[in-house]
Amino acid sequence: RDWDSEESESLGNEGGGHDGWDSDIDVDSDDGEEEERRHRDEDTEEDGPRLDGDTLLRIKNDDPDVTSIDIRNFDHCIDEKDAGYYIGQNSQLEKLSVEGEFMGWDEEFLMTTCLLGRFAKGMAQNRSIKELMMRCCDFSLGNITVSDPQIQRLQKYTVVRLAHFCEQNLNLESVKLDCCDLGDKTIRVLAMVLGRKADKGSLRRMHLTTNDIGDAAGRELIESLKGYGNLAELNLGGNSLGVEACAAIKDLVTSPACCLRELNLQNNDINDEGIVVLTEAFSQNTILKDVDLSLNSDVTPSGWLRFSACLRSPSSSIELLDLSHNDIRDEVMGALGAALANNVTLRSIHFSSKVTRRDPVFASGWRSFFDSLRSSKSALQDLILRGCSIDEDGLIVIAEALNEDTRFKILDLSNNPQANAAAWRQFFAACFRSSSSSLEGIFLCENFVYEEQTDDLMADLAGALTCNETLEAIDLGENVSITEAGWSHFTKLLCDESSINSMYESNHALNYLEAGWSHFTKLLCDESSINSMYESNHALNYLGPQELPPELEALVDLNRREDKGEVAREKILRHHFRDDNANMQEFLGMRAEVLPLAISWLGRGCSCTDRKNDGHSHLYQLLRSMPSLFPSKHRAQATGAKRKREA
Repeated sequence: RDWDSEESESLGNEGGGHDGWDSDIDVDSDDGEEEERRHRDEDTEEDGPRLDGDTLLRIKNDDPDVTSIDIRNFDHCIDEKDAGYYIGQNSQLEKLSVEGEFMGWDEEFLMTTCLLGRFAKGMAQNRSIKELMMRCCDFSLGNITVSDPQIQRLQKYTVVRLAHFCEQNLNLESVKLDCCDLGDKTIRVLAMVLGRKADKGSLRRMHLTTNDIGDAAGRELIESLKGYGNLAELNLGGNSLGVEACAAIKDLVTSPACCLRELNLQNNDINDEGIVVLTEAFSQNTILKDVDLSLNSDVTPSGWLRFSACLRSPSSSIELLDLSHNDIRDEVMGALGAALANNVTLRSIHFSSKVTRRDPVFASGWRSFFDSLRSSKSALQDLILRGCSIDEDGLIVIAEALNEDTRFKILDLSNNPQANAAAWRQFFAACFRSSSSSLEGIFLCENFVYEEQTDDLMADLAGALTCNETLEAIDLGENVSITEAGWSHFTKLLCDESSINSMYESNHALNYLEAGWSHFTKLLCDESSINSMYESNHALNYLGPQELPPELEALVDLNRREDKGEVAREKILRHHFRDDNANMQEFLGMRAEVLPLAISWLGRGCSCTDRKNDGHSHLYQLLRSMPSLFPSKHRAQATGAKRKREA
């Protein structure tokens, strides 16, 4: 797996569809805002070059190499009216991103309303842009408190111009207006122009998250999308949609022309009545793949019991379902497990919770869920249980289920500190020592709070992973009670250098470790002996985005190779034989089945650029130090004795 991608997609973005590796880490508000700004600043670099004087000139000249632009602010060198006009006349731009947060839209309402209005007047004439992204740009028409009629007109015309842009641009494929406080009036304007748009074939993606959209206005917007046969993504999370909007969603997704693949309705005002409507919709739809219903706290357990019916439907096509931060209890887990028993499409389900639940799922609920999944028809592979208040009994039930069920690939148990050390030991042994273990990624952040036992617990975890060949990623971040002694167990796991056998038999599958980077070198390559190197971990190949120490980075790079036998060989060459006086006598005690492999390894070519570690010189040293490998008549030659000159 690509764990960088997995971090941001498969388990990423808490409250927005998935659970991110670091999404539940709490920080101080000021530091958190600065960190969020920094990350957003990095994330949007891919949106194109920042708007400056040189870039604006290239846009004015219709430079074909400038196909995207990222606008953060206007300064004295750039007039917003000119920028909008040149963008509007440009025929090469395909992607436009505007980040209102960096312009202080909320702090200087009058000034920025004028900026946005003057910019939008020209920009709306563009017909080449395929992706429009605007964040934190206030378009509200419903909460205007400014008395100046000119400002009110300007704000209204700004909305109309952008709506006109959406209607007239036949190349527009994606509209993302997030945190823009659109409000019901703006949404109704947008719905009107979308409904009358002549060509409905280009739009593929619409995101309108956190925009104060009410139920009735949301219904009008959704109804306007019925003719858009290529619309694949619809994100309306963080609004106030209710029963009316759910009814419109039902009409949309049951339409024969619908091709919607992703639907995000997280954090809305959906209640039991609304969830019943959605259940009927999902039971009939055969297209939807990704559904996010997280943070809909108005739905009761009774509503979720009704919802499980859509997962029993033979026409269900949902592959990823997010039910995080909802009122899911024991009886609901049993119903969901029974529904998934014969479901052949759902591969990932999320039950995460940021706060300790008043009524968590207990061991009986987990047992009921997993017992139902023993059917070979279930396609479930990824299970996200972050912050689910899982106690000792629940953890043991999950361990027993994973020991018997080989279908699971990803398991997130982060932020479940309720279980004691004994339960975790049983969990590690059941999940990782079994030859049938199938887990590829496990996430255990913020779990181990018992200071005196944590390092010993890490030794048990590393020991359980020694011969595991499937696990590629493990996240132990935010477990502050793990000391250097605890991390050292993982370094030895990846490369036990005590002997060639140990190095060869190390774990060669693990490829992602979060936290404690400087202590994992021994896990990847334990240099204490050749056997230890042989038994080290040769699979761990991703340790997160941070810069690693050079030696650890080299080991991680080695582990990324598919041929794990070659990985073990190069570790031995690099570490056991890195000195010219390496102890070749260790080969004398090597197991008979391993010795021929070691000799052949030394004689083969090596992909490394270090000539000292290419194997040939090491083979020469080995042959000189072990004359017993040759028949007696060849020993003189092997030991360098002079031959008698023939007459």
